[in-house]
Amino acid sequence: MFSVIIPYYNKANYIIRCIDSVMNQTFDAFEIIVVDDGSTDDGIALISKKYSESILIISQKNQGVSAARNNGIKMAKQEYIALLDADDTWHPHYLESVNFVIGKENEVKIIGSHYSRTNDFFNKKVDSPNYYKLDDYFRKAIRNTYFTSSSSVIQKKFFEENDGFNSSLKKGEDHDVWFRVILSGGNFFYITDTLVYYSNEDTNQVTRNKVALEKDLVGTINTLYKEYKILNTDKNFNKFISLYVYFNLYPYFFDSDSNAKAKAVLKQNEHANFFLKLLYMIPLSIGKKIMGVKQGEKYMRLYLKFIIRYLSK
Repeated sequence: MFSVIIPYYNKANYIIRCIDSVMNQTFDAFEIIVVDDGSTDDGIALISKKYSESILIISQKNQGVSAARNNGIKMAKQEYIALLDADDTWHPHYLESVNFVIGKENEVKIIGSHYSRTNDFFNKKVDSPNYYKLDDYFRKAIRNTYFTSSSSVIQKKFFEENDGFNSSLKKGEDHDVWFRVILSGGNFFYITDTLVYYSNEDTNQVTRNKVALEKDLVGTINTLYKEYKILNTDKNFNKFISLYVYFNLYPYFFDSDSNAKAKAVLKQNEHANFFLKLLYMIPLSIGKKIMGVKQGEKYMRLYLKFIIRYLSK
C-alpha cells in the first residue's frame, strides 16, 4: 500500500527514532526506502545494524534532498508514496488513518495531516480519523498550504506521469510538488488529527538557511507556472501565485545582493494588493535595518500574514 521514502543526510541523531516510528505503525502494509545522499556520519551504519535487510538503502553522491526523494520514488513498489524526513516521526496510527481515508474516498491523489512541533501527542489513540476534502484548494492555501514533507501521502501515479521534485530548487521544492499535484486533478484530503511530529531540532535544516533567489521557488514560481497560469481558469490560482510571492520574497527584497532580482520577480505579479505592496515600498536601507534587528524579520512576516489572512479577499 505505502512506500515510505526517507531522504538521509547526516542525521544520525534522529534517524533511528524516525524509522522506529514507522516500524511501530498499527498498519503494516508498507516498505521503507532510505536514500543516503552522500552522508559523512555513521547514520547508515546504525540503520544497517538495527534493521538489517528489512529496509532498502539506496546510496547516491550528494545531490540534494530532491534527487534523493526522486531516486527513492523510482524504486517504490507500492501504490502510494509516504514522505518522511529523517528527523521527524509519525504517530503510531498515521498510516492506518491515511489508509482509512483512501478506503472511504475515491480517486485520492494526496492526503495531508496536521502536525505539531512538540511530540506530546503520541499516546493519544485515533480510532477513526477526522478529515475533510480540500475543495477550492488555492483559495484556502493562501492561509495554509496544508502539506509538509513528512505529513503528505501522494498517489505514485502522479510521479509516473509528471516530473518529481525539482532538483534545481533548494527551497520550496516541496511546495512545488504539492501545487502541481493539486493542478493535476483528483481528490485531496486533510486529516485534522495531529499525527506527525515535525521537528525543528536540527539547526542545519535548509529551511533555516537562505539560498540564492533563483534556487528558491518564490524566485522562479511565475516562470515555472507560466503555462499553468495561462491554461488555468481558476482565478484563485493566479491570485495565490501573487500572494505566495508577496509572502516569501521580502528576505531577498531587503538584501543588497538580491534586491534587483527580487524587484524583477515582484513586477511579474498579476494581482496587486496595496497593503502588501506597502511593505515593499520601504526603502532598501531601512528594510535592511529592520531585518537586522532582533525580531525585525518576524514582525515583517506577521504583518504580511495578517494582510493575507484578513485583507486579501
